[in-house]
Amino acid sequence: MLEWKKMKLWVEVLRPQHWIKSGFCLAALFFGGLAGSWESWEQILPLLVSFSVLASAGYLLNDVWNREEDRHHPRKKMRPVASGQLPVGQILLVSFALAIGGLALLGFAYGFVGESALPLWHGVGYLMLTIGYSLVFREMPLLDVLVLGIGFVIRVSAGAFALGLSPTGWLLGCTYAIALVLGFGKRLGEWRLLERLQEVPGETRSALRGYTDALLRVLVGGSSFAAGGTYYAYCLSHSEREFLVLTVIPVVVGLMAYLRMAWRSAVVETPERLLFKSPVLLGSVVVWLIMIVLIILR
Repeated sequence: MLEWKKMKLWVEVLRPQHWIKSGFCLAALFFGGLAGSWESWEQILPLLVSFSVLASAGYLLNDVWNREEDRHHPRKKMRPVASGQLPVGQILLVSFALAIGGLALLGFAYGFVGESALPLWHGVGYLMLTIGYSLVFREMPLLDVLVLGIGFVIRVSAGAFALGLSPTGWLLGCTYAIALVLGFGKRLGEWRLLERLQEVPGETRSALRGYTDALLRVLVGGSSFAAGGTYYAYCLSHSEREFLVLTVIPVVVGLMAYLRMAWRSAVVETPERLLFKSPVLLGSVVVWLIMIVLIILR
């Protein structure tokens, strides 16, 4: 019984629900017109696994470094590290092992030297960015989200190079804008949650002292406008523009559904669970995916 409980703690601290973010690695697969190729799926699978493993390594380090702040958070205080249920030494050891394992997989799957090693270097960059965020940028207002958004861009770029493609500026720009929407939305959700519980925001995340409710509303709204506009521009620049531009409709509907949630509740604090909180957002994502697949495979 005790072993099962400890296993559950390790699953919790590794945060497998966040591995969905590795789906950004597939952007080039779809927009590059390779989604119908089984060989391309096999080619990008190691990248998905590696970035999921590297993400967990970063989460473990983040939990150790920020455990004192987490103890003041109404939800995060129950995390295995913040609550003292798992020892810090073991967490750091597993984090190191996962980081080495994730990078090794990238090297063996795509190469250690030359142009073929670009996915590996993306993995190294992502890992360094994660460490820098946990140790430095997490404490800085605005920069905390701006830096975090780069991680999503790295995923998309790594996916393109893993497939032998070159990511376009429009695709990377659109990815970054969407990452900012999710990042600033997460801050707004945390602000709302702490405000509702009459907690001091700065005690759970130092960077929150540099935000206000009004500022976060503007940042989420502005990022959503930038994401929608950049995606529309990307569709117009694509070779399948006549059909791809139609996918702007579910994207706009999804962004509006997200804004509705962001401005009315604290649910956006957990972006990995958003699809299960709004039928409209879930429906817009499903419709968008179907349209993308039909356009590519037609």
